[in-house]
Amino acid sequence: MYDRIICAIGLGSRERAEHLLRTSHALLTPGGELSVVHVIELFPSGHANPDERAVSMIGEAEEKLEALCRRLGIDATIDVRNGTASKTLLLVAKEKKADLIVLATHASDIFDRIFGSTTEYVIRHAECSVLVDRAERSIAADKK
Repeated sequence: MYDRIICAIGLGSRERAEHLLRTSHALLTPGGELSVVHVIELFPSGHANPDERAVSMIGEAEEKLEALCRRLGIDATIDVRNGTASKTLLLVAKEKKADLIVLATHASDIFDRIFGSTTEYVIRHAECSVLVDRAERSIAADKK
């Protein structure tokens, strides 16, 4: 059981997000703190600071994550930021003094092989434990 968990929710399916939230919540000590983090990698305008559309995207992501947590009955803080996903997740984990980061992985593709994946970077650089969930397999098992 962990006192402070960061649950990284990406652009995957609703089922994947639900699975990650349930997994994170199950690992949380009673009275612990769960933070749901979503990172928007690039703002549509290409500028460093968010424009009106980017602010709208952040607000929409926050609303969707809050609604999902409410529907699942999971008490969590929602943190939507812009930046590089891997570095931003590590920054949030450090700020919140997390003792676990929960994130999903996907089947690697050519881009992961060339540039490296977010999951790989987080595993190598995290100062806390990292749980990598192979969501596709877990979700398939949940449906059986």
